[in-house]
Amino acid sequence: MSCCSKIICNGCVHSNDIRIYQEKLVSACPFCRHLDPKTKDEEIKNIMKRVNANDPVAMVQMGLRRYEDGDYDSAFKYVNKAAELGDAGAHYQLACFHFEGKGVEKDLKKEVYHLEQAAIGGHPLARYNLGANEKNNGRMDRAVKHWIIAAKLGYDASLDALKGGYEDGLVSKEDFAAALRAHQDTIEAMKKGEADMMMCCASCGTAEVDDIKLKTCTACKSVRYCSVKCQREHRPQHKRACKKRAAELHDEILFKQPESSHEGDCPICCLPISLDQKKSTLMSCCSKIICNGCVHSNDIRIYQEKLVSACPFCRHLDPKTKDEEIKNIMKRVNANDPVAMVQMGLRRYEDGIMTVHLNMLIKQPNWGKGVEKDLKKEVYHLEQAAIGGHPLARYNLGANEKNNGRMDRAVKHWIIAAKLGYDASLDALKGGYEDGLEAISLSLLPTTTGGAYLTMSTKNLEEQAADMMMMCCASCGTAEVDDIKLKTCTACKSVRYCSVKCQRDHRPQHKRACKKRAAELHDEILFKQPSSYLGDCPICFLPLPLDETKSTMMTCCSKVICGGCYHSNDVRIHQASLERTCPFCRHPAPKSKDEEIKNIMKRVELNDPVATLQMGIRHNKAGDYDGAFQYAKKAASLGDAGGHYELSIFYLEGQCVEKDEKKEVYHLEKAAIGGDAIARHNLGAVEKNNGRMDRAVKHWIIAAKLGCDASLDNLKVCFRGGLVTKEDFAAALRAHQAVIEATKSPQREAAEEARKERPTA
Repeated sequence: MSCCSKIICNGCVHSNDIRIYQEKLVSACPFCRHLDPKTKDEEIKNIMKRVNANDPVAMVQMGLRRYEDGDYDSAFKYVNKAAELGDAGAHYQLACFHFEGKGVEKDLKKEVYHLEQAAIGGHPLARYNLGANEKNNGRMDRAVKHWIIAAKLGYDASLDALKGGYEDGLVSKEDFAAALRAHQDTIEAMKKGEADMMMCCASCGTAEVDDIKLKTCTACKSVRYCSVKCQREHRPQHKRACKKRAAELHDEILFKQPESSHEGDCPICCLPISLDQKKSTLMSCCSKIICNGCVHSNDIRIYQEKLVSACPFCRHLDPKTKDEEIKNIMKRVNANDPVAMVQMGLRRYEDGIMTVHLNMLIKQPNWGKGVEKDLKKEVYHLEQAAIGGHPLARYNLGANEKNNGRMDRAVKHWIIAAKLGYDASLDALKGGYEDGLEAISLSLLPTTTGGAYLTMSTKNLEEQAADMMMMCCASCGTAEVDDIKLKTCTACKSVRYCSVKCQRDHRPQHKRACKKRAAELHDEILFKQPSSYLGDCPICFLPLPLDETKSTMMTCCSKVICGGCYHSNDVRIHQASLERTCPFCRHPAPKSKDEEIKNIMKRVELNDPVATLQMGIRHNKAGDYDGAFQYAKKAASLGDAGGHYELSIFYLEGQCVEKDEKKEVYHLEKAAIGGDAIARHNLGAVEKNNGRMDRAVKHWIIAAKLGCDASLDNLKVCFRGGLVTKEDFAAALRAHQAVIEATKSPQREAAEEARKERPTA
């Protein structure tokens, strides 16, 4: 639309035309309701208003009009400005300009550049043309990637190209099938006429622009209005659809399976509370519902240790009288605790004080005690309770639906209740199935195992306790409530304490388990497969090789550049007779060793770990071991894996420090965790010397997957000796080959050839 630069689908334009015709309105924009231009000059005037407001869509449109008129220079300027504003369509048009040479000279590089920018921005035709360009250049693998993306965006020509590639064996069956499915989904999505939320008033058609805010119909959520007047006027034709959609939304919420019963889990053992209220106890002091198992265990502990009877959760002393118990409950009621309120309501009910409570409405419908009987309110509260996970309320809802002849809805309620563990619902479903009710099929019946429903937790106490942090002090049992904060054991992370005293008291019986769990946690981190600490070349983004002779650290920016990019930069400088600069940051190359060191020191002062380690290596080569150690130590403190590896060498050889095997292994482990393949290989050697061959093999597998040849050789020997399985060795070999292949490129191969041809001193 020339007035607002919005692109409207033909479906919406057609609907707007019909509305204008039926209501005899003046023709206007479907989106902003601006009157349609009557002449071409007026249309161009509208577009120019948007151009002056820096609207890229309007600029492209203006450029195309100038192109049609033969004014290529003006067209190029409009499109170029739109591309600067980030419009993908503008980039595609610029690619066409550079391809045809109209308004500018033909330029293949600029054409490809703008095609790439348009493709990145989501332009399917640009993506298709990029694929055709790659095909012409013999890079069929890259062409296929482009066509797959374009096909997934809904472009038919790309799908046809993929079909041809699939028939010729250039595209795998899986890739073609995935592209075909995505293409079909996109096409289907384009056919949908309804948006999730209407952007215009359902009555007068006013769009939500500038200061006009639309409000959604609170019942159906599917239409919006600009005013109460519009809503009232639209009510007669909308009423039926509104009620239908509102009922659908209500049922979506009502028939959603709750994650758990409203009772929740026992806060001590973390297992689900039984629906049988005889098997749990509500503590008046903290309003926690404790399962009988934990209550019984607490009673045994109190009896054995001759303690005063107290709550199993918060350790508050048990009330001695009924009045004291009610006093405790009232404290929780005053703190707005809903569980305590329910408990107080039940006690008042038992005393004959007819206080209405949701729980009583659920348990015995239609009692009418304390209030008048009201079926609507009864059902409303049953639904709210059912949504909250109350299985008995859900069962009663099913019974109510059955009485009203809606058996299909009754079955849905009973299935949900049965999945929450309610026996009566399962019995109702079985009875309906045996009676041959069409609404119940065998596949709908909840499966049981060992008397426990599959949706209920069947984990034993140990497994459940391992899934979450202990909520009580491991020594005295004090719960984390109110102002009591527990601190986790820093070694094993599996127990918590309320004070240092409790931690010390508990140390003797916890020591062995603590060390065992701490070792397990350490091994989990240690034997996790990392990525190489060297990372990727910042220019070509290919992984850096482990061979340090095939990469160079730039002293100006501390970036490690692969030999391929470094060589390409040298060739470019030589051919263009340019001044030698860094391939990455373009800083002039240092002309002397002093200038080189000065550059490194600038990076060291900025706490650059790579530069710090490089400075340490230079001091080490110069024989200054103390200085080298300090630099390596600083790099390690900054998290550099290479720094840790250098420190391990210091402690191994005893240069400027005493030999220390523990510190050597510590720094090797830190370096290995950080992705240093050589450190990982050395750790394997240490484990082998200590007779722990299983751990050595694990280290070598990880190192081999990082590209370490020595580790792969060791694994070959172990495989022949039966110490490594065929599957593990094959996986390591494949991963090693993949890593090595990933570091190869034509530029790096050219650099290697040039290095071999270079005369040696």
